Amino acid sequence: MTLATRWQVSLTEFADRLERQGARRRELAPRTKEQYVADCRRVARWMSAHGVADPSAITASALQACFLDLEWSAPTRRRALVAVGDWLAPLFPPSRSPADLIDSPKVIPGPVPRLSQADAAAILGAPAPPTATPVAAALALRNHAMLEVLYGSGLRRQEVCDLVLAGVDFEHETIRVIGKGGKARTVPLTEPAVDALRTWLAEGRSKVVTRPPTAATREPVFVTRSGAPMDGSAVYRVVSRELRHAGRAGGPHLLRHAAATHLLEGPDGEGGAHLRVVQEILGHESLATTQRYTGVTTKAMQGVLRRGHPRG
Repeated sequence: MTLATRWQVSLTEFADRLERQGARRRELAPRTKEQYVADCRRVARWMSAHGVADPSAITASALQACFLDLEWSAPTRRRALVAVGDWLAPLFPPSRSPADLIDSPKVIPGPVPRLSQADAAAILGAPAPPTATPVAAALALRNHAMLEVLYGSGLRRQEVCDLVLAGVDFEHETIRVIGKGGKARTVPLTEPAVDALRTWLAEGRSKVVTRPPTAATREPVFVTRSGAPMDGSAVYRVVSRELRHAGRAGGPHLLRHAAATHLLEGPDGEGGAHLRVVQEILGHESLATTQRYTGVTTKAMQGVLRRGHPRG
């Protein structure tokens, strides 16, 4: 369906405002901007199809009917409500746009996916499959390094895509990560991750990237078979395939969840990291987000109480 000019103009102006960021405290990630515009475009199509003349004619009741008809999940409705609020803000008095008059749906976090420490060790320690070509062997090194970094440092998949050669510090065994909202943080690497990265960069990456790195080394650490930067979907495909080989379903976030949970538990359920440390490593804005992982470490904490409390 082709939208009328007045709808197209409004959406284009909205996209331009998102690019300028306006008075936002934190810059939106490119993917978030795309989702906001896509959400508003779907709302615009629905409104246009139901006889709403232009964005300034949208009402709260029409917006509620739109969300109901589109059958969006609670998290998607919550995001769309923010997007539509930003889109319509210039067209209505302050705090009186249709999106401001609708209660945001409550999102109840689901259970954290569970991967035991033994499961993680088996996945990371699985022997590499036999390869027929040098490029396939190089990609096997890449895949192993990617798994080690995702699990060892608890990265998001987009953070893996955005990791550049200049951000890898082998001397201090850390990586410089650009997280949500463009916020940078320095994350420690595990020893297996250091070894896997060294091997990939020394023996694998040169098999698929023939050009020498630039002086600034802003080139991506992980690349595709053709030497191009990896995107989120490519990272997901690689990780989900590796997990399937180990008999598990999931993707990069399963390894991130496992990293958080296992850090809090500690090896064999003892000596886990402080919640604030885990928050810093994962790049969580709020400690409440990190606290989601404490629910799956109850058994470990109970063991500490039993050992340490005088009436344990």
